[in-house]
Amino acid sequence: MRVFLGLNPSPPATAYAVITQGAFDGIHRGHQKLIDRVNSVARQRNGTGILVTFEPHPQRVIAPGTAPPLLTTREEKLLLLEATGLETVVILPFNRELSDVEAEDFVRDVLVKTLGVKFLILGHDHAFGLRRGGRPELLRKMAPELGFDLEIVEAVTDNGEAITSTLIRRVLTDGGVERARALLGRPYSLQGLVIKGDRRGINLGFPTANLALRTLEKCVPGNGVYAVQSKVRDRIYGGACSIGTRPTFTTDTQTVEVHLFDFDDDIYGEYIEVMFHARLRDEEAFTGPEALRKQIENDVMEAKRILAQEGN
Repeated sequence: MRVFLGLNPSPPATAYAVITQGAFDGIHRGHQKLIDRVNSVARQRNGTGILVTFEPHPQRVIAPGTAPPLLTTREEKLLLLEATGLETVVILPFNRELSDVEAEDFVRDVLVKTLGVKFLILGHDHAFGLRRGGRPELLRKMAPELGFDLEIVEAVTDNGEAITSTLIRRVLTDGGVERARALLGRPYSLQGLVIKGDRRGINLGFPTANLALRTLEKCVPGNGVYAVQSKVRDRIYGGACSIGTRPTFTTDTQTVEVHLFDFDDDIYGEYIEVMFHARLRDEEAFTGPEALRKQIENDVMEAKRILAQEGN
């Protein structure tokens, strides 16, 4: 997969460019349907599939106070896109100048003149350009004038709801990692650097890896305890993850800490990835360390049961 940061230099000219565009945060099942369609048309017409995306997320420029947390970093997004078989990704720096470009000008100058679009495939809810003027009605008018085909792909739904990045963020914030997994088509994950904590886990008999998240822009599942898998040094381990403020010890800083099953290596200063499979319970305060220890013991047993049931 070829990746271009900006349009200088732009991707080499292709006889038949099949393009989709959007933020593509999460590469969820709706996004996957779009990308599959791009790849399919590109194969049928001996063309090149191109995905145009933006960085940072447009909302961080247009209305920073309402910018959503990310489901995927650039690195995660590119890995997921490469796995789809997509040929080319163009990452456009999103800034005030780009946000002020009229949709008609973006289509003419970027999609047609620079990228040579011949077939444009967009999601049902995608809009772009100044005041989000780039909507299906406008594009249906411009397509024949500028010589490209247009296809609007209908939503993929789950329980009657369109699968969107906004829905997945809401589900994760509520702790619904099982449904998020169904919407994404894979477990949601966080990456973090293992740092030294206060060693309470060791004292309770359940040592934990305390994580400093790779980026604070990522969406963090709601406070609670989860059955997880963790990727450590290219190996996968089962585990139980606690997210919260540790109310038993009256702290107020949110932490993410993971107890890894059958693991006792020193991994301070290393990055690990945590993949969320199921929510075990809410965060709660206990009467003391012994009551907490007994609950953690139950959490570990339940996490092992769930992961084994899934074949992990």
